[in-house]
Amino acid sequence: MTLSPKRLSDLWLAPHRPLFLAAGLWSVLALAWWQWGVALGLPSPGLGTPVHWHAHEMLAGFGGASMAAYFLTAVTGWTGRPPVTGRLLQAVVALWCLERLAMVWGDSLPLPLLLLPGIGYFGLVAGLLYRDILGARVWGKLGFPSAVLALGLADLLFVVAAREGTLPFDMQALTRALWMFFAIKVSVIGGKMLPAFTGNWLKLIGRGRMPRQNPLADRLGLLLLFAALGLTLAGVERASAVALMLAALVQFWRFAGWASLTAFGNPLLAMLHLTFLWLPFGLMLVGLARLFPEILREADVVHALTMGAMGGMILSIAARAAARRDGPALRAGPMLILGYALIWLATGARLAVDALPDHYAGLIAGAATLWTLGWALFLLAFLPTALGPVLRPIFSGPKA
Repeated sequence: MTLSPKRLSDLWLAPHRPLFLAAGLWSVLALAWWQWGVALGLPSPGLGTPVHWHAHEMLAGFGGASMAAYFLTAVTGWTGRPPVTGRLLQAVVALWCLERLAMVWGDSLPLPLLLLPGIGYFGLVAGLLYRDILGARVWGKLGFPSAVLALGLADLLFVVAAREGTLPFDMQALTRALWMFFAIKVSVIGGKMLPAFTGNWLKLIGRGRMPRQNPLADRLGLLLLFAALGLTLAGVERASAVALMLAALVQFWRFAGWASLTAFGNPLLAMLHLTFLWLPFGLMLVGLARLFPEILREADVVHALTMGAMGGMILSIAARAAARRDGPALRAGPMLILGYALIWLATGARLAVDALPDHYAGLIAGAATLWTLGWALFLLAFLPTALGPVLRPIFSGPKA
């Protein structure tokens, strides 16, 4: 495949193209730099500490690009308005890149220069979503641009706290708030996608028990997640642990009605279902870690939510844009399937640290290797679909 200037200009015809590529590339580069950079003679990245930089770049950086890729693409299906393209899309990506560049010098840049790219990025993405949603009067979708602003605020507070240490919330609380933000997004987006897409697939093949949505469980699960977030920020450890564990049970209750066993004949659906399982599993583990810190370390088990639920959901959604179209159905190629499997194995390896502490360094390196290989395979599968005519990815829209 030749990458002529004309073909490269196709990258800016749809928002999911450059933003999912940016997210996938940064998920490889940022983790590789954090894990092996010093051994290769590179300076250690830092935002107060290298661990803070790692958490920020994987959540606000990798997660922030992926969220914009999904929302700026899905909003066209919600509103019927044309997608963000061309120079405006280039401005979005440029601001995201500027924030990544600023964070490379996170310990030395003047604070205003460190904060401005992130403020601009999240502000512009939220503004574009508000413009389209308000213009189309789709009031039920206003929570999504508000969520972008909330992530932008959390990003700003995290950076200020890491640099200045002057905020009422400590770094642990802010890190927890960031990953809980994405846990809530997985609950909301996954809870709509899984039953809808599974039902469409089962109608298409003409068999299987149709999935059932449970409005009570949907509302209760979301309420418990927000309660856990509030209790976490308030520093009420045991109560937040109980809220997380109750939220986990409700998420399992929701999942039980989604006809998961019949969906495993479709790899793209299997990715979504397997990914969602990391959400209740991770919430339960984190709750247990807060109750029994002498047995489980929250810093380890939270990777069920960050790598498994967040990372897996990002890859599962992005894979729908890279999948081959076969009439009304989408088909995942072998690189996408293998890439997803490696992300799943990476999450398992990272969680095994608590069970096998004597193998800490090897498990960490193994998890990092599997993660980078999984996202590298995704990039190889996604790049050809990021050029040429645009086929709107099936992230949302009318049911079959």
